[in-house]
Parts: sequence; structure tokens; C-alpha cells
Amino acid sequence: MKRNTFLTALMVLSTIALFTTSWKTIPISPKKQWVSITGTYDFSTFPNTTGSYVTSGALNLSGYTTMYVGSRANGNVAHCVVTLYAPDGTITIHQQCEFSTNPPKGQWRIVSGTGAYTNLKGNGSLLMPPNQEAMTGYIYNQ
Repeated sequence: MKRNTFLTALMVLSTIALFTTSWKTIPISPKKQWVSITGTYDFSTFPNTTGSYVTSGALNLSGYTTMYVGSRANGNVAHCVVTLYAPDGTITIHQQCEFSTNPPKGQWRIVSGTGAYTNLKGNGSLLMPPNQEAMTGYIYNQ
């Protein structure tokens, strides 16, 4: 009789443990990965420029890119929209560029994507040596 009581108690406790652990949700955080994106542009068609890009780190892509340079506030800050074209989708990046430093600098963030990059997010810092946009930071694939 004692053995049956012990086995019954063990089964009840095991069942409770199984159900209570299955109720717990494990938060899934986006994986943070380092990335470098360098675009080289032909500014002779300003404000709509075209060029090529190459990435390294978490993304290994290269291809065609466009940039629309928005209006400058007080001549020191511009808001730009960069689109990277890849065989399996596009990545759209918004930049805030500051021209009060040499070389100019700023910040960037991925605002949307298509195809394989639909859920891609990211942000980081930006340096702008002549004819280039050198972005470094992190991407988060959600």
C-alpha cells in the first residue's frame, strides 16, 4: 500500500511539473549581429544618386543602390533614404546626416525590407568620406 501511495504521489507531482513548465513562455529576443554597409555614389545626379554597395558581417551582399538626399535643415543636417537592391529583396535605410564635422557623420536605421529582408531591423553610425556612405552597426532579424 505504501508503494502505491508513493507511485501515485510521484505521478501527480510529475504531471503538475509537466503542465506548469509548459505554461511558461520563453521570450524570444531578436539576434543582434554586427554589420558594415558601404555605399559608393555618383553625386553628379544630386539629389537622386545611384551607385553600388557592399556589406560584411551579418550580411554578405553587394549590388546596386539608390539614395535620395532630402532637404537640409540650416545646411548642417540632411535626411536621406537609401535603398539596397539584392537578388532576394530590398532593404530601405533612413539616414540623418550631419555636415558640421569633417568627414560628415550621422546615424542610420533600417525602416523596411522586402523578400528575404521583410523582418530585418537595424541601426548604427555613419561616416561620409567623399562619395561614400560607411555605415556600421547592428541588425536584428525578427
